[in-house]
Amino acid sequence: MTVSDERPGLAVPDRDITPLPDSRTVPLAPPADADDLPRYLHALRRLADADDLAAAHSGCTLAVDLAGRLGSAAGLVTAYSQRSSVSRRLGRLAEAARDAEAAAELFAVSGGDPSGAAAALLMSRRIAVLLDLGDLDCADGLLAPSGFAGVLPDEPEFLLLRYVRGRLHAEAARPGEGLADLYRCGERLAVRRSDHPAVLPWRSAAAAVLAGLGAGEAAERLVAEEVALTRRHGLASALGRALRIQGQVRSGAEGICPAEESIRVLRGTPRRFELAMALVDLGALLNAARRRPQARRVLRDGLELAQECGSPALVARARALFAGKTRLAPPFK
Repeated sequence: MTVSDERPGLAVPDRDITPLPDSRTVPLAPPADADDLPRYLHALRRLADADDLAAAHSGCTLAVDLAGRLGSAAGLVTAYSQRSSVSRRLGRLAEAARDAEAAAELFAVSGGDPSGAAAALLMSRRIAVLLDLGDLDCADGLLAPSGFAGVLPDEPEFLLLRYVRGRLHAEAARPGEGLADLYRCGERLAVRRSDHPAVLPWRSAAAAVLAGLGAGEAAERLVAEEVALTRRHGLASALGRALRIQGQVRSGAEGICPAEESIRVLRGTPRRFELAMALVDLGALLNAARRRPQARRVLRDGLELAQECGSPALVARARALFAGKTRLAPPFK
């Protein structure tokens, strides 16, 4: 689903959080053999980046089966890694974690370059799942002993890892390191003339960090730019995320409007965990505005969806907010 210059329709929100269908026909020619797997997996990645997640997931499962039958270790690593990414976007976090670890185990025994682009992509996907689960210690434990904890190459293949590493630093109370990574992403994307939230939403991630440091004006400028970019041309899920962060940045009564719009936008996308975060974030804002009955209804939906997605950290935060313990557990970024 994409968005145009016009604002999305702001229908009255309902409580429909029914998961989308598990699978659908993949609009791609299946791989002919092991040599054709890279072409097929690249095409599936483009489908996933367009939020055609059900088709991408089905295609990844086909690729896993085929790579297994053909005995292609490299194909299996890539297929498991990519299916992990798609499952995470669908909000199937347990599946995403299993596939990421399967890919890592296969990569370790297949003789892949531990400092190369494929390893960096796999590392970024493993850390991203752990961030959604709220397991910062495990994420840090993955990054620290790897060759990716220090200076990263500026090649495009390492940008996703830099972005995810920046988010990890920020959520692990290392805002300086987090901002350095996120701003570097913006610089490198500008050099490549591909600086758009559809590539990496570094602005909203940096805005959340700045807001936490008390730099509200700088945070508002960054996230407002991302909202504007995604309104002009971009995925609805990217707009929903940017609006969610804008709600956090503005906070109070001013944050409720973008937070509510975020939910309305995200309900039309397959990004179930992003919707769960938006619901819990709105619940926190409504609590702060003393709109307790409405907050409880929103938080009930957020808690239900967080449990469905399998994020212990988001479940704990939703429960704490539902109980009125508004100071517990910071929001996800």
